[in-house]
Amino acid sequence: MRSISRFLLISLLATVLSVTLVASLWIQRDSTHEVEELFDAELAQMARVLQSLLKVQLKRTQLVPFKETLQYRSFEDSQQDPDNPIYNAEATPLGHKYESKLAFVVWNDQGDELLSSQTQHRLSFSSVAGYDNEQLNNFHWRSFMLHDPQLELWIKVAQRSDVRDELTGEIVKNTLWPLLLTIPVLGLLIAAVVRRGLSPLRRVSDQLAMRNPDNMEPLDSNRVPKEILNVVEAVNALLARLDQALERERRFTADAAHELRTPLAAIRIHAQNLQQQLHQQLHQQLQRQQPLDQKNQQATSSSPQQIITGVDRMTHVVEQLLALSRLEFSKKIKTESLDLSKLLRQTMAEMAPLSLGRQQHFELNSAQPCIIKGNGDSLVMLCRNLLDNAIRYTPEAGQINVSITKKDRFICLSVADTGPGIPPQEYQKVLQRFYRLAGQTINGSGLGLSIVQQIVDQHGAHLSLHPSGLADTGLEVRVCFSAQ
Repeated sequence: MRSISRFLLISLLATVLSVTLVASLWIQRDSTHEVEELFDAELAQMARVLQSLLKVQLKRTQLVPFKETLQYRSFEDSQQDPDNPIYNAEATPLGHKYESKLAFVVWNDQGDELLSSQTQHRLSFSSVAGYDNEQLNNFHWRSFMLHDPQLELWIKVAQRSDVRDELTGEIVKNTLWPLLLTIPVLGLLIAAVVRRGLSPLRRVSDQLAMRNPDNMEPLDSNRVPKEILNVVEAVNALLARLDQALERERRFTADAAHELRTPLAAIRIHAQNLQQQLHQQLHQQLQRQQPLDQKNQQATSSSPQQIITGVDRMTHVVEQLLALSRLEFSKKIKTESLDLSKLLRQTMAEMAPLSLGRQQHFELNSAQPCIIKGNGDSLVMLCRNLLDNAIRYTPEAGQINVSITKKDRFICLSVADTGPGIPPQEYQKVLQRFYRLAGQTINGSGLGLSIVQQIVDQHGAHLSLHPSGLADTGLEVRVCFSAQ
């Protein structure tokens, strides 16, 4: 997955490095040009200084003893003496070792050498004045030739080009080293700026990641930069449309379930009346001692009961759908301090006839008091669904254990049974709406645990499923609330 921050960081660093490279080339080119002009000017100045000195000297001497009069001793010659204090010195008040990279020669008009610097590089004579380049002993030299027609002399001053290259390199190095040393610091600053610039995107992402799936409230756009404001507004518009669609779905479910209650009740009444009439007819025939066909007798006794059983199942589904719709409509529930143990006992008393009809053994272990903060109607619905599931799936003469325990800052409600249980890999699936295990024959809607999960989410509690431990099979449903 492509990262915007990584892309920006790499792009900005590459831009900085490219600009630095272009700047270095530009500095090198500009420095080379300036150094060339500076040293060329110095060559011309040196030649004219030497010309002036020769004019003064020629007034005092003749041309013949000229060479013997002007003796030149270079700085390198002075360094040859170990007793000299400038021995092996780079630069002293007496000179610099780079003098070997400078040279001058004085010729007459006939090309005879009159004076020269004592160096191993011998400059060539040329009767062309001005600047020139020449190659001597594998070194490139830059020279300047000056002609004095009065003295009939040619003066040539030359400099090795590596002096200029060295100076240019030093200028470029001293200019670029600070830039290169600041690149890591600049990289950290760029990374910090990129991270800071993308922080609004991370805030929006965190808001969406931490949001409950049922929360359709719009995102806060007050502190959002204008660059991502359109994205936030588009997300808010999408959330609004989803909220409207879900609300229409919930209203349809609630309305459909509500409308089904009356016809289902009417069908049940008619089925009961039909069953009663059939029983009366059967009784009358038995009194008349009329023989009954076995098949007709079975149909007379079972068909109405099947209708009633089917209607009861549909009624249960409708009631579950209505309960689920009410929970979904009530996004914000009113809470108060309640005794969970008291609510549980009341619910068990209401559902005791169902358990007694199946000869099941109920056991209640509850710590008192068990004060939690919640909605009374929702918690009663939670207890009823947990107990209803346990009663439905526990066989006759089975065991159902209900307990409320306190641990640290939590109060946990547990309902364990000896029913068929649920495979651990199916624990998360049974919390979904209308999901039932394959091969399940017990009447149910597949909504009981979904309703429990909805109530648990509304109360900020935690729901978990475990093997019951009462038998080889069975299920334990555990709901933990924060204690008051």
